[in-house]
Amino acid sequence: MDPLEVFKVEAPGEEYGEKKYREILLDILQDLGLVRSIGRLYVYADISKPYFAVFGLFRGALPPLLVRDIGDVAAAGDGFQIKVNDEEHLADLVRVLWERYGRDNVEQPDRDILTVISKDSPADIPVADLDREFRQDLTDALIRIAPEGFRNRMNEMKEDSFFFIAAEETLTSEMIAEVREKIRGMMNA
Repeated sequence: MDPLEVFKVEAPGEEYGEKKYREILLDILQDLGLVRSIGRLYVYADISKPYFAVFGLFRGALPPLLVRDIGDVAAAGDGFQIKVNDEEHLADLVRVLWERYGRDNVEQPDRDILTVISKDSPADIPVADLDREFRQDLTDALIRIAPEGFRNRMNEMKEDSFFFIAAEETLTSEMIAEVREKIRGMMNA
């Protein structure tokens, strides 16, 4: 069973290709941790034209990552101690704390411990924009997924959806309109 609400792949005359592209797409999106933020995914490939297109609907925007999401914040001495649980964003955390409190007021006595001299808790300070990071990672994934040689690309990110098309030939407005119509047909099937 797919982790997506809807996942359709169409490649007219390429039944084996449809199956393989489905596997490749799902593997890449899962490996990059992107699949949980995409609700519906429609892929249309036409080898005779040739072009490859992906349209998806997001499940919702990701909230910003806060200091308290990265580690446990507790009052300590003249400020606060942060016990880091998620080291993936440690560099971002240190950068944000330095910007906010100054380097002299932020210490790192151990790899996963930070102390901040402040009267105010740093728990609610945003550290990373996860939605922006997700959209960048998704764009990178779509470029990887596109067939080799399809160097002409268009990527359109909206608040609740994305549309990506890649082709060997120059993308024309007619080709883009045709692909959008094919995907609309997939959505209404």
